[in-house]
Amino acid sequence: MSSWDLFVLDLDGTLLGRDGTVSDVNRQAIAHLQSQQIDVLIATGRTRNETMHLLDAIEYQGALIGAGGAILVDSTDGRTIHRHAIDPSLVREAVGTVHAEGHAALVLKDHHAAGYDYLLVGSPDADETSRLHPVSQWWMDSMDISCRWVDRLEDDPHPGDTLRVSSVGEAHLLEPMTSRMRSTLGSRLHLQQWAAVTSSHATGSDVHILELFAHGVDKWPMIEFYCREAGHDPRRVVAIGDGLNDVGMLRSAGLGVAMGNAEDNVQAVADELTDHHDDDGVATAIHRLVPGSTAEGGS
Repeated sequence: MSSWDLFVLDLDGTLLGRDGTVSDVNRQAIAHLQSQQIDVLIATGRTRNETMHLLDAIEYQGALIGAGGAILVDSTDGRTIHRHAIDPSLVREAVGTVHAEGHAALVLKDHHAAGYDYLLVGSPDADETSRLHPVSQWWMDSMDISCRWVDRLEDDPHPGDTLRVSSVGEAHLLEPMTSRMRSTLGSRLHLQQWAAVTSSHATGSDVHILELFAHGVDKWPMIEFYCREAGHDPRRVVAIGDGLNDVGMLRSAGLGVAMGNAEDNVQAVADELTDHHDDDGVATAIHRLVPGSTAEGGS
């Protein structure tokens, strides 16, 4: 019998290779866990609609933690199971600050409640505060994400269903804004800034994303909620990740496994390290932790 009840897997930089797909080796490793009656939970910064092609590739059915821990959904039908929405007054303040700094704001919604993914304020042909960054436009076009434009935030038809406010831009432009927003909003919202996923594919430049969530949003509290619902002991949870939004789960899970490509501050909180995401590090970890795995790792 395995020592582990649940494996929680991040996507970008973890289960996915540099090409944004799941390798056969990693897919077989997940199938092995499932054959051993070990639960698997995907926990990502993406939304459900941004992951469906990946979930289909691994024949994944079940719950999905999305938006960095802001929501738990049923991946098969998109139904919201649990969420942490941002207070509408804080959404207004956050969007107003982003616009005042000369950046566009992306307001992520609970798709099940609102019927679309992102609310965008202004006009796509207007000034810089409403014109999407090329990386944002590329991402939305690539993922076929549903958006809704409004002239003003006051026209938001679903003010209580916001999961995240974000802004995308070159790092040297976002960093000063992030610093100022930490001083004004940091005690009321959870802020993080990091490199945008696969941004080099769109521009080749050092593009970052600033994300603002309800205070306390993190993957680990949502994992704990899932464990309570599923009857899992959090001490029997393995969490595998590489990024800033994985730190909480790597630190708190029964066993935290950092990817070989993770930055030093992420590796520092983990219990173990595994291989690089381009070398099937997820499969390597599964093979090491679950005896009898056919997933040998490596590419």
